[in-house]
Amino acid sequence: MELINPTLLIQHILVLFLAIGVPLWDLYEVPRLKASTQPDKKLRYYWKVSTVLWTCAAVAVLAIGIQAAFTVSAAAREISWIAAGSAGRIFLEGVTIGICIVIFVPALLALRSEKIRTRAGKAAKRLSYLLPSSLDERRWWWLVCLTAGICEEVLYRGFLLHYFHSTPLHLTWMWALIISSLIFGVGHLYQGIAGSVQTVVLGFLLGALFLITGSLLLPIVLHALLDLRVLAMLPEGFSPIEA
Repeated sequence: MELINPTLLIQHILVLFLAIGVPLWDLYEVPRLKASTQPDKKLRYYWKVSTVLWTCAAVAVLAIGIQAAFTVSAAAREISWIAAGSAGRIFLEGVTIGICIVIFVPALLALRSEKIRTRAGKAAKRLSYLLPSSLDERRWWWLVCLTAGICEEVLYRGFLLHYFHSTPLHLTWMWALIISSLIFGVGHLYQGIAGSVQTVVLGFLLGALFLITGSLLLPIVLHALLDLRVLAMLPEGFSPIEA
């Protein structure tokens, strides 16, 4: 009887954890976070999430190698609609620029606009149990954002794309991109159905950028900045504003 490769077994376990374990962990942890009355409850959650993500990312890098986790070659040529000069690639680049404008310009304007911060406060009401408010929480939010930017990109882009494309299923890059984006969305179900769907779209976009550029650098930077904009949109002492 042939024994399974230990490295491949680790990859299988990590995929199961990302696809099933993470949503179940959120299902357990998020209600506890919401119900807790401890003043440092958010800080504890930030530390816990950061520890889990860094651990998983380290396992992923050890399982597939640092080059496979952070780079990819020739993938764009295998997906015709994002090949160099294609209409799909031009469209994708345009969408990326448009999304960056929509996301980051309001964050910059919010630094001087109370009206924008008020609207942001209303929109953030649903996630107020998680978002930083106190000075300490805002300081640690930097770690959370950098952790999410680096570790989630390594896990959901670098690792999962490599896993589905190379072993064991040998899927096309396109299917690997679709499935990894869906798993990314499932891992953010705590944001609600609408938030999860938006995360799937974001994951697909970041994954496509990874395949086009061949490097995880741009997805990491965009992901981290996307989360960090909360600090500009919501001032210190933030509390949910009734709509």
